[in-house]
Amino acid sequence: MTSSSSIPSSAGNPGTERKVYPLSKVTAAVSAMLKEQVGSKLFWVRAEISQCGFKNGHAYLDLVEEQEGKRMAQLKGTIWSSQVAVIRKALGNEFDEVLKPGREIVFSAHMAFHAVWGFSLNIQHIDLDILLGEMERRRKATLEALSKEGAIGRNGRLELAIVPQRLILIGSKGTAGFTDFLAHLKSNVWGYGMDIGVVDVPVQGAQAPGALVSALHRAGRVALRTAVDAVVVLRGGGAKLDLDVFNDLTLCRTIAAMDIPVLVGVGHETDQTLVDVVAHTACKTPTAVADFVIERMSEFEGAVGREGRAIAAEAKSQLSENRGFIAQSSTFIRERPLAMVRGQRGLLFTGANAVVRRTRTLLSEQQNLMGRIRTAVNAAATGIQLTRRTALEELQRQLSREAQRQLRQQEERMGNLKGTLALLGPEPTLKRGFSITRKQGQAVRRAADLRPGDVIVTQLADGEVQSTVDALQTNETDT
Repeated sequence: MTSSSSIPSSAGNPGTERKVYPLSKVTAAVSAMLKEQVGSKLFWVRAEISQCGFKNGHAYLDLVEEQEGKRMAQLKGTIWSSQVAVIRKALGNEFDEVLKPGREIVFSAHMAFHAVWGFSLNIQHIDLDILLGEMERRRKATLEALSKEGAIGRNGRLELAIVPQRLILIGSKGTAGFTDFLAHLKSNVWGYGMDIGVVDVPVQGAQAPGALVSALHRAGRVALRTAVDAVVVLRGGGAKLDLDVFNDLTLCRTIAAMDIPVLVGVGHETDQTLVDVVAHTACKTPTAVADFVIERMSEFEGAVGREGRAIAAEAKSQLSENRGFIAQSSTFIRERPLAMVRGQRGLLFTGANAVVRRTRTLLSEQQNLMGRIRTAVNAAATGIQLTRRTALEELQRQLSREAQRQLRQQEERMGNLKGTLALLGPEPTLKRGFSITRKQGQAVRRAADLRPGDVIVTQLADGEVQSTVDALQTNETDT
């Protein structure tokens, strides 16, 4: 269908017609209207890039405007390959950082309408100064907030270990700054050893601030379990917009609140981010952080060496000053014992002579005493022997009399027992009218030991009677 046509209406009054246009006519009319109203006029637009892709040298963007999470507008944006080269040259190192999702840009563009692809903006120029100005405005606002909160200098007041050997490194593995830092530490000329834990995180892009904050929290948890001297945050050089990650307010607050010192090396020598302001120590580059750590250990080693040399010098001085005293002491030590030995030898001779004389006197006195004692003992022994012999003879006679008396008493007692046993024996008892009842050869002492039907034997004085128990009767007191 290439032309308009009249079609009877199926609604409304019968017989009325409405005009229907081909879609191409509509798009042509819109294109003509846009060209008539706008022409090739350039418009400056502020928008956020939600998607960005490159194909055949062209750049294709999805541009949006959002307020409080609500999308207010959305358009397609195009940068043709010829203009991509111009913009790339104008932006320089910032090109890749500018054209990425999440970045808000200010640009000039033509309005364009295509019958197939619809309405879009053909981007001609991107104003980097406005982007950098906006970044600087946010940076100043963040710095002011950190100052009001007292975050600046808080981490710097922590005491850094004199020899910081146990480090947690936060950075992106494989980047030049990360690799240079590790290589610089491991190849130090002094051969200092390090214990380094690594947390691999992205250091650019929209996800970088959150990832860095999470890495710092993780390092803090590790420090609660084991000794950590410092945390090192690294990012090599890059575009100014790349480094804007390290101006993030949450990231800066996290570094300031860390309980262990945080060393940072971000960017080139001329770059400064807000993490430099809140960190314990900020170095210009990642390699400079390595130099700082190595120099600190070198200074400690040098100080120890100086102290050692000072101690050695003082020891030599003290030895020199006391050399004369040592010589005198040596002479005294050699001569004094000889003099003391000579003096003690004379005392020993005098004492020995006195001991000999006293010993002789005592021996003579003891010999006289022993003679007197020997005489007295001999005289006493003779008298004691006669007295003891008389006493023993009398004791022997007494023992003999007592033994005979005890023997007679025992014989009388035995005679009495024999008479008693003769009277109390079984035969005399049976003769007096008593009897003995046995069951199976055992004497029956209680009626309760018998049962009806039991066969019993009753022994009398002149014989035995065998009987069978028919009935039993026990006394009430029996148990």
